[in-house]
Amino acid sequence: MNKTFLLVATLTALVACTTVKDSDDYRKLAAEKASLEEQIRARDEEIDEITASMNRVDSNLVAISEYVEVMDGIKLSELVKNRGEIDLMITEIGDFVKENNALVADLEKKVQESTSLNAGLKRLIDQQKREVFEKETQIAALMKQVDDLKNELRTTISAKDAEIETKEAEISLKELEIKDTRKVIEEKENTLNTGFVTYGNKKDLSDKGVIQSDGTIGFGKIVLSNKFEDNDFQAVNIREIGEIDMGVTKRQKALTQHPVDSYYFVKTDGRTFLKIVDYQKFWSISKYLVVVVDY
Repeated sequence: MNKTFLLVATLTALVACTTVKDSDDYRKLAAEKASLEEQIRARDEEIDEITASMNRVDSNLVAISEYVEVMDGIKLSELVKNRGEIDLMITEIGDFVKENNALVADLEKKVQESTSLNAGLKRLIDQQKREVFEKETQIAALMKQVDDLKNELRTTISAKDAEIETKEAEISLKELEIKDTRKVIEEKENTLNTGFVTYGNKKDLSDKGVIQSDGTIGFGKIVLSNKFEDNDFQAVNIREIGEIDMGVTKRQKALTQHPVDSYYFVKTDGRTFLKIVDYQKFWSISKYLVVVVDY
């Protein structure tokens, strides 16, 4: 480069000393000077472009190194906690690698095509190419590490999902068992709290098979039948029923056994009602109520 500048300087001096009568030599020297200056400008531009590319590669390598330092030795808990940030860094590393590969390829092309680049600059480009390759090898190892962690995370999530499904199935089974138990309890409660009521004259009750005569004439000789069906009675909730309307009657008598202090008959507006005072006591002996009435 110094020789070229010296030649240009010499030509410049010669041109300056050339007289008008030597105009042909002047024009020839001026043309050579302009050509050399153009060559110098082109080479300077080429060097500037190469330098800018190499600086960009260096900048990318520094950024990649910073990311690699942050991510190197990353643990599963950190991946879970900062997964979004890590994915962003991986994307940016990929962008840096892609740009570096393009820049290095362009630099190699320039080296192959250029006849003016000195050996020192070529060696720098080769060294930078090796650094890019080494960094890619480091990145590949890092990406494998991250991929292994992600696979571990997916395995952990799958295991947790399976565990949750098992727990949900167990909970559903327990809920079903509880539901069945509640249903059984409700059915038992309904059974325990269901009473059966029927009333009517002798003929009606006898026709139903609820009562029978012991063969003795008289109102008090009617007794309960040994066999009768629940469908011959009206089912009632013993906790809710407080009175039973018998209609307009002349006489009435309960044939089933109930504590005498737990109920009474009363007439209201000509109608007869059986009033239950204490339902637990009233139904304690029998869950059946049979009343014979005389209309």
